Amino acid sequence: MAFRFSLETVLRLRETLEHTESLILERRYSELARAQGMLWEAEQNIIYSRETKNEELARGMTAIQLQLAIEEESRLQQQRDTLLRKLQEAQNLLREQLAAYRKARQKRDVLEELRKRNFESYRREQEKREQRERDETFLLRRKSRR
Repeated sequence: MAFRFSLETVLRLRETLEHTESLILERRYSELARAQGMLWEAEQNIIYSRETKNEELARGMTAIQLQLAIEEESRLQQQRDTLLRKLQEAQNLLREQLAAYRKARQKRDVLEELRKRNFESYRREQEKREQRERDETFLLRRKSRR
């Protein structure tokens, strides 16, 4: 008789759920990396804007040009602040998804362990059964020789 795990369907479901959580986790990591890249780019834009403004100031610029440069830098800082909030949100979503993935994995691990124990018990019983059959066969042969 072949080994049959009564919770095999539940185990397959847990594996599917864990895989789904894993895919979502990968997507969250990707979103975090994208947010980090966008934030880095925004910070580079601010640095470039400041350097450009300072160079123009050194060469001499009109008050309206200075006003426009300051407004541009302010806009870039607001954009950076928005991206920073998005980065923090991506970090929070990643933490939440990591917890969901760990929970799904733990549930699957519990069923895997149960399946492993059941299989080991089944294997030991099979070995005992086979040994009994060999013993009986040996005894029957021994009786028939007499």
